[in-house]
Amino acid sequence: MICKCAVKPYSYFIATVFGLCIDNNLKWTSFIFGWISICAWLVAYFPQIRMTFLLKKSEAISNFFLASWVTGDVCNAFSVFLIPTLFTQKFLAVFFIIVDFIWVSEHLYFTNTKKKFMPLSTKMGCLELTIYIIIITFLFNDLFIYGAVGHIQLSAYEEKYQLCKEQPEGGKVQMIIGTVFAYTAAVFYISAKPAQILKTKQRKSVEGVSFANIMSTCIGNLTQALSVIVENQDISYLVEKIPFILSFLIPAFLDLISLGQFYTYREKKVSSRVLRVKDYRDTVVTVEMNDIRSDNQLQSNDHSSEMR
Repeated sequence: MICKCAVKPYSYFIATVFGLCIDNNLKWTSFIFGWISICAWLVAYFPQIRMTFLLKKSEAISNFFLASWVTGDVCNAFSVFLIPTLFTQKFLAVFFIIVDFIWVSEHLYFTNTKKKFMPLSTKMGCLELTIYIIIITFLFNDLFIYGAVGHIQLSAYEEKYQLCKEQPEGGKVQMIIGTVFAYTAAVFYISAKPAQILKTKQRKSVEGVSFANIMSTCIGNLTQALSVIVENQDISYLVEKIPFILSFLIPAFLDLISLGQFYTYREKKVSSRVLRVKDYRDTVVTVEMNDIRSDNQLQSNDHSSEMR
């Protein structure tokens, strides 16, 4: 719904699409970081869900990691609607819950099923890539058209529209409950990543783990933390947002460790493949030479028998 802002100047486009009043550079910066984070998170989950579906297995994902991460998302969803937070935080909280349902369902199915599946190639083809581009273009095109039309209407007939609603401050009990949920979410987020790092280390393989997923979550966490920090430099505001900032920054640091595991275990995987190929070739050559020697010996014995 289109609304106007009391402070001027402000972005008509943002007020139209999101119902937010952005009237200074700090709010603009926070908004941009927030939407970079949203884009990163929209991309983050899909590569892992896609890879699990194509490989038809989910053994690379730690059960503890997934359980902790989902619990963190649930606690986070409660907290962002109890405490005054950014629009992007609310958007992501709802999105996380929806995607978690898909991810957990897929993980449980491929982990517990006794059916034998033929894994498919994880390489993305031109047709698949084209479909994704068309979908993304369609969504953003509709968003920009709606925003552009709203911008024109708001700039021409601003007096006809109501003021954008300010985010209401919750009561004391509501704030306490929301803060408890926020800190609980931070604990689960922080404890989830080490479990996945440990499982990858034990397997000594990153097969089944999406590099794009880890990279996107790292970017999403960093930009969301920056979005919260840049929004307001008031000490009381930052203290209130400590659990959210921790739940973004610490997992981002752990994501860097996960990215390091990709470098470590992919290098080892390539080296082991080269060694296996060399051993295989040596074995083939040895077998062929032995066969030749055996044939020569048989021919020699036959020739000796004829001479006798």
